[in-house]
Amino acid sequence: MPIQMNQTLDETAGELFDYIDELKVIKELFDALPVRRNIASPYLNFRDALFHYNKMYDAANKADEYRFIQQQACIEEHLNRGLKDFAIHLCNNYYIRIMHDMIKFKEKNNDKDGILKDLRVVYHGLKNLIVDIRLTGQTLQHFDNNKNTWLERMVDLIENFRNLMLKSPSLTQLYNQISRGV
Repeated sequence: MPIQMNQTLDETAGELFDYIDELKVIKELFDALPVRRNIASPYLNFRDALFHYNKMYDAANKADEYRFIQQQACIEEHLNRGLKDFAIHLCNNYYIRIMHDMIKFKEKNNDKDGILKDLRVVYHGLKNLIVDIRLTGQTLQHFDNNKNTWLERMVDLIENFRNLMLKSPSLTQLYNQISRGV
């Protein structure tokens, strides 16, 4: 096996482990939700990435550079897609929907605790985050080297939302009502 291919295999294995670390962060956010939801994308994409890693390893043993590079690109695509699908699903189909309903309720019923502006900031922050995730998905960016800046932003925004609920018991009560229907 050529030395360069061996080094690339090691780097790609590191990316697989990085993916697992980042998936743990999103899964913790997902598991903290008051409702149980299932999503298979990150797991299926990880499985597919492992499948391509095995093919990449075989290509390296045969010194088949074309197939080696082809499999590496497939791995990159699966690792990028798995986390992004999961994050978009969590933000778009849960948090943004709930916050939208919360904002509408607060607007109709006068914002007595003065939290509406802060709620809107988090709401629009999540919407902008989804746009950023989708735009970076248009280009296949290399997964490793801690370039996944959107995950940290997502965690911060969700934490900001939780902090708002800690400040306002009425917001927490509203969240509990709305989240049951999502």
